[in-house]
Amino acid sequence: MLRRFLFGLGAILVLSGSASALDPINSTGAGHLAIRGTDTTSYFQKGGPEAGRGNHVVSWKGATWRFGSAAEAAQFRANPEAFAPQFGAYCTGGLSQQHVVEGKPQHWRIHNKKLYLFHTATGAMRFSKDPSGTIRKAQAYWDTLDVTQ
Repeated sequence: MLRRFLFGLGAILVLSGSASALDPINSTGAGHLAIRGTDTTSYFQKGGPEAGRGNHVVSWKGATWRFGSAAEAAQFRANPEAFAPQFGAYCTGGLSQQHVVEGKPQHWRIHNKKLYLFHTATGAMRFSKDPSGTIRKAQAYWDTLDVTQ
């Protein structure tokens, strides 16, 4: 009886997870802060994540993006696709394994001038072994998700 209940509950959770829409950008808090307030231009210009400031912000795809300076905010505003993490800042490794988890700003890789976030350091290291394969699998799963626009 308990096993049947748990199986039914698991099926409900799986089905409800696939039926709900996914925000286009993984964001946190009431202010919908993208990548936990990290300045996404810093990965490309400074070689790693740096905190953004609340007085340099851009709203894009339903999220608030923070930057270290007005110039960096302007760069993002002019071409957000060049700086924003791929797959809406969700974990690329998780998506490649067909599940959705948060990408964390401290676990990252740049491949072909694109930023990818990961939930763990292990995921980022695994990506480095086969970036093209991981991206291909992540994209295939991403394309099946109901991502709101």
